[in-house]
Amino acid sequence: MPSVSKEITRLLLIGAGTRGRMWAQVVAESPCVEIAAVVDPSPAAREMFEAEHPGLPWFAEIDPALAAERFDAAILVTPPDGHLAQCRLLFDAGLPVLAEKPLSTSLADTVGIIDAADASGMPLSVGLNFRYLPVSMEMRDWLRGERLGKVGFGQFRYLRNRDGRRPGINRYPLTMRHPMMLEQTIHHLDLIRFCHGREVAAIACHTWNPPWSMYAHDANVHCLLTLEDGAEVNYFGTWSGGWNNPGFEWRIDCTEGVIIQRELHSDLAYAHRADPDLTAIPLPDARPYYDDSIALLGAFLASLRGEVPLPCDGRDHLRSLALCFAGIESGETGRIIRMSDFYTRHGLDRLL
Repeated sequence: MPSVSKEITRLLLIGAGTRGRMWAQVVAESPCVEIAAVVDPSPAAREMFEAEHPGLPWFAEIDPALAAERFDAAILVTPPDGHLAQCRLLFDAGLPVLAEKPLSTSLADTVGIIDAADASGMPLSVGLNFRYLPVSMEMRDWLRGERLGKVGFGQFRYLRNRDGRRPGINRYPLTMRHPMMLEQTIHHLDLIRFCHGREVAAIACHTWNPPWSMYAHDANVHCLLTLEDGAEVNYFGTWSGGWNNPGFEWRIDCTEGVIIQRELHSDLAYAHRADPDLTAIPLPDARPYYDDSIALLGAFLASLRGEVPLPCDGRDHLRSLALCFAGIESGETGRIIRMSDFYTRHGLDRLL
C-alpha cells in the first residue's frame, strides 16, 4: 500500500459536475489536502466549476493529466458505467482511488475494479458518506450496543418526488435501468448493514414504476430483508412519490423499546416500551453531503498514512451492491434470494 505523508496530499479530481464541485469544497475545507488538477470533458462543467474554484489545471481526459502532474490519490466522480476503465488507468498510475458509488452498474465490472485494485496494490474506497453522518454513527452505537435490547424488526421508509430534469442534478438516472435501486436504495441498504453491524441473509424484493414517473425504469423499491441474526427490515423507497414534500422514517423495534430516525439526515429519538413520548437523542450539527464527506475523506487519507483501516473498501461496497442485484433478481423471478447462494452463483465468494 502506498504511503502518503502528513504534508499536503495532492488529489486528482475526475468529474466536475454538481457532486464534483461539492467534493472540491470538501477538499477546500479539509486540512493538508488540495485539488491539484481536474478532469472533465465538458466546457459547461468547466465554466461552472471555475466560477467556484478558479485557477486549477484542467484536462479533458485522464491520460494527459497523469502525464502532466504528480498526484497522491484520485477522487472519481463520474457516471458509474465508466468506472472500470477509469480505475484501471488510475491504478496503473499508482494512485489510490476514492470513487463515488455505485462502483459500477454491473457486478462483473465491480469485480473487475476490485481485482484491478488488488493486482496493483492500490487502495480503493467508495463514497458511502452517509455512514459518517452523526445520526448514522449514533444509530449504529445504539443498535450495536443493544441499548434497547435485541433488535426484532425495522421499517425504513423513504419518499421523494425527485425531479431528474432540474438543473444541477445528474441526468443519467433518467434513462438507466433500476435508477432508484442503484443510485439511492444502495445508500439505504448500506446504512442498514452498517448500523446493524449485521449482514443480510435473504432478500425478497419487488421494483416497479408508477405511471407518472419521469424515469425510464423502476423508481420504486420494496423489499424485506432478513438479517443474519433473524431480525427483519421492511424497506420502501421511491423517487416518484405523489407529493413534492419528502417523507422519511427509520424505525427499529427492540425488546425494550424503539429507536426512530425521523428526518433523512438527522433527528434521532427513542422510547422505552411504557414511555408516553419519544426522547430526542442529542446530535451535533452537521451539513449533509459536506461534513460527512469531510469525515470520509479524512478517514481515507488517514488510511493512506497507515493510521486507520481503509474506510468503505471495495469488498464492503460489493456486499451492498450485491444486495441490490439480488433484490433485482428477486423482483424478476418472484423468489426469495439467499445471499450465500447468490454469492456462490455469481462467483463472489472469493472476494467476500
